[in-house]
Amino acid sequence: MVIYADVLLIINLYINYFLVRGASVVLRKKPDTLRCLAAAATGAMGSLIILAPELPFWAVALIKIAVGTAVVIVAFGLQKRIEFVMDLLCFLIISFIFAGLMFALWWFAAPFDMVLKNGSAYFNIPLIWLAVLTMAAYGITLVIRRISLRNSGRRGILPVKIRLGSKVCELSGLADTGCRLRDVFSGTPVMVCSAKAIAEILPQNVAQYLVGNEVEAIRLVPCRTVCAEGLIPVFGADEIYIGGKKADILVGVSVENLGEYGCVFNPEMI
Repeated sequence: MVIYADVLLIINLYINYFLVRGASVVLRKKPDTLRCLAAAATGAMGSLIILAPELPFWAVALIKIAVGTAVVIVAFGLQKRIEFVMDLLCFLIISFIFAGLMFALWWFAAPFDMVLKNGSAYFNIPLIWLAVLTMAAYGITLVIRRISLRNSGRRGILPVKIRLGSKVCELSGLADTGCRLRDVFSGTPVMVCSAKAIAEILPQNVAQYLVGNEVEAIRLVPCRTVCAEGLIPVFGADEIYIGGKKADILVGVSVENLGEYGCVFNPEMI
């Protein structure tokens, strides 16, 4: 079967984009779209291995690891050694799972004159169909996402548990899709808590800042409400559970009264 290089690269660009996105979800990282596209393009270039003669398994594995290393560096940047190894292992495991699924599909069905060689997949599918299927998948994803968020919002009030060292604070939180506060530098979501509700675990520097004292080395995040806008201090806790689910987020502290709730969070956080 004739393999067209443009179709090969575009298909593998799609595949690698979602592999990167899948790895970022598992790792709880949020690389921007340009990084994901660049990483996917790097992985797509590696798919040209399908044009080479049949290679032994060990050679394919080494090439895949090398390409995976480049993809992880482009997607998540240079990191500490242990963190990089964990990211690489996660991406490779997801990629090997996908390769196994593609092998099963090729073995039992082989749709669209599919070719699976040297660990790379090629579908002889018209690009117009690829675009149509992508739009359909995107539409289905949006519908599922809206339903999920709506159901999360319906849960209303959820129990929240915050642990900082040996101190633990339990309060009630309001799920609000309008709460989209994030840390400027890391992009980590921020849950806004009333200072009064978490007074027992409030870090000393945050408490000093709230009463108007000058404090060094404190993290501030721009916050805008219907009535005003300003900066609120944020800090990281050792553990945060929302509705029994662990959340990798920051705690923002507001001196304003949040009514009957101790905190407000976006349901996407869980």
